[in-house]
Amino acid sequence: MTTLKQIQAKLGLTADGILGPNTLNAIGKALGITSIAPNARIAPDLILGAIEAQRMYGVPASVSLAQWALESGWGKSMPAGSNNPFGMKARANETGPIVTARTREVYTAGPKKGQEYYITTAFRKFADMAEAFGEHAKLVGTAPVYAKARAKLPDVDAYVDALGPIYATDPNYAKLIKSIMKSNDLYQYNEVAA
Repeated sequence: MTTLKQIQAKLGLTADGILGPNTLNAIGKALGITSIAPNARIAPDLILGAIEAQRMYGVPASVSLAQWALESGWGKSMPAGSNNPFGMKARANETGPIVTARTREVYTAGPKKGQEYYITTAFRKFADMAEAFGEHAKLVGTAPVYAKARAKLPDVDAYVDALGPIYATDPNYAKLIKSIMKSNDLYQYNEVAA
C-alpha cells in the first residue's frame, strides 16, 4: 500500500502528504505524462492515480474514475475518515485500519430481488486517495472473481458489463458507470495510461 508521502519520498520531494503543483508535476513526469486534459469535475491527482493504477494493474483509468464518481458522489460522500471512495468493505480477516458506516445494498436474488436495504458494516480505511486508487485497482485487477470481466479487455464497455454484476448489488451499476464514462469523456485517460 503506497501512500502519497511514500510517493513523494521516492520522487525526492518533501514527504508532507500535500498534493500541490510540485508533487503533481513530479508524479506526471515519473509516469511519462507531459500533459493531461483537465476535467472540470475530477481533480488532477485523481486522474493521475487512475492512470497509475491502470499501468500497475490493467484496470482502465476511465473505469476507476467512474467508479470513484459513482461510489463517492463525486468525492462528496464516503465513510467518514476512510479515504475510501470506492466503498471497499473490510473482510472478516482484515488486519488494516477500518471504519464502520451505514450503506445501501440491493437484494440480488429471492423474493426481495431488486429491493433496497441498509446495513452497517466495516469499510477499509486508507491513508490517502493514492493508496485508495492503488488498492482498488489491485483488487479489481488481480482477484480471481473478476477474471472473466478482465478477459473482456481491451473492450472497456464489455469489461464494465461483466464487472457490474460481480462488483455491485445494484442491477444498474454497469449502465451507470458507462454513462459516467461517456458523459464526462473519461475514456481519453485510458490512452494516456497505455
